[in-house]
Amino acid sequence: MSAILIVVLVVAFAAGLFVSPYIMPEEEPKTMWDIVQERGELIIGTDPYWPPYQYLDEDGNLIGFEVDLIEMIADRLDLTVEWKTLSFDAIIPEVKAKSIDLGVSGFSVTPERSEVIQYTMPHSVTEGQIIMLQSRANELDITEIASLKVLGDLGLECGVESGTTQEAELDDLILAGDIPSGTLKSYRTYAEALTAMKGDIIDCIYAETPVTSWWILEAEDAGEEPLVVIYKRPYWPVAFLAHLDSDILVSKISGTLAEIISEGTLDELKAEWKS
Repeated sequence: MSAILIVVLVVAFAAGLFVSPYIMPEEEPKTMWDIVQERGELIIGTDPYWPPYQYLDEDGNLIGFEVDLIEMIADRLDLTVEWKTLSFDAIIPEVKAKSIDLGVSGFSVTPERSEVIQYTMPHSVTEGQIIMLQSRANELDITEIASLKVLGDLGLECGVESGTTQEAELDDLILAGDIPSGTLKSYRTYAEALTAMKGDIIDCIYAETPVTSWWILEAEDAGEEPLVVIYKRPYWPVAFLAHLDSDILVSKISGTLAEIISEGTLDELKAEWKS
């Protein structure tokens, strides 16, 4: 072998340009769908205080419309479900960290969230609503308000759940100087906000259907003081959310959801859960 050829080979090895036919190529990295399939299980984070989407029954079991829906989807994909209870504002960070596969908790589809996570096909479209005790509405002579800015004009304290789009909306109005900071009262859960309103700690709650509709029906059924809607507007679609790297997983879930919608099964579930 000539000295020149030897020098060329040495340089090639040093530069990593010579590849032996006996060196195996690197395996493709596993997708989230690969990982879920191998595990045989979807790990899902939820806030169990969003009736009728998800809530705890008297025995502490997680039930609800989204619970039944995602378990139906998982079953059709030959997967089981492990539920992890989280505060609402912790779900997106857990999805981003890949600690859970999906967030399922009545998530509105918004442009801001789409920058950090991705959504499945939506399963519902909701309506934003502000609700108030009937007695408080009568006391303040309120039947309807035209906009969220009126909350500040009337000096009302409005409860929301931390991490929700409703909290973000009111925060934006505060930053713009349209309402005073005291208008917004954030709670860990909407259940806590509802308790605060019934205890006259806050005046009203800004949430969305079907949660607000559920509360109104629940109060009627229990013979409690009626709740009334003083503000409403069209709101966002609702979907499940996943990591930005979960394209195949999201495609599988959305495809199965599309089948459930086309069969009419989704409408049956909504009727069952009044959602």
